[in-house]
Amino acid sequence: MNEFEFSQETSQLFETNENLDVNGDVINQVRASVNPAVIAHGAYRIAEIPEVKEKINEGKEAIGDALVEAKDTVVEFGEKVKNGIVDFCMGVYENVKDFFTESKSVENKEFALLSKEFSETREFGIQECSDAAMKIFTPEVIDNWGGMTNEERSEIAKTYADEVAKAFELVNYSGVIIEQLEPGTNGYNNGDGSIHLSDTLVGAWTTPFEIMDVITHEMRHQYQNECIRGYHDVPEDVRNEWAVASAIYNYDQPSCYDPWGYTYNPLEIDSRYAGETVVRNVTNQMINSLIA
Repeated sequence: MNEFEFSQETSQLFETNENLDVNGDVINQVRASVNPAVIAHGAYRIAEIPEVKEKINEGKEAIGDALVEAKDTVVEFGEKVKNGIVDFCMGVYENVKDFFTESKSVENKEFALLSKEFSETREFGIQECSDAAMKIFTPEVIDNWGGMTNEERSEIAKTYADEVAKAFELVNYSGVIIEQLEPGTNGYNNGDGSIHLSDTLVGAWTTPFEIMDVITHEMRHQYQNECIRGYHDVPEDVRNEWAVASAIYNYDQPSCYDPWGYTYNPLEIDSRYAGETVVRNVTNQMINSLIA
């Protein structure tokens, strides 16, 4: 019996109801007799038929050619993508390089001037504040801070505030008021020339760095207030930003009406930068003087 005859007889056996009993024992017997080795041998014999073998070889060649073409296509596509990225980056560089190199164009000079004015406004007085803090808050003062009296710490705080007023070139400065404030409030400035500090801020449990930060922060608010009033020469866009920020300053305003809130109000961002930069500068100087 050849493979075709075996397959035909098996098919007829499954299709003829009279050869099946109620429990399907005949089907189970036939299934059990279909050995995988017999099936594999049959498939091999079919593949060895000349006509079939020829078609299989043709298929193999076609697949091989397709893989070669696909490889060439992928490589070509990769090169196109790489070249496209290079061209894009070069185009972007050509568009912006003038901002990073010296240019004689009026537009770029105006841009550079605006950037310089913004930087000068942000940095104005901060280095002078840092220099004053380094002279007043010496390593000895910091080491003995906890052992000082509140009066001694208060005098140091007022001395530093006087120097910050000079650094920011304040037009209206009337000193420091140390008083009891509500819990959580270290200090505030209402633009009248004085800053109010919490009496707990000059206590033994507060670090001198926090004193530097709070005083610089609140005095910076006084500077901002004077800029809004036109007492200091700052770029118009900065003056406008601070004026609007002052107008929307409201601790009780729901965030849906004031998405900046207190934390991201431009006045707070600028004051935090001033205070924290002074602390950073003093810290940097102290650390490097110790390891020099």
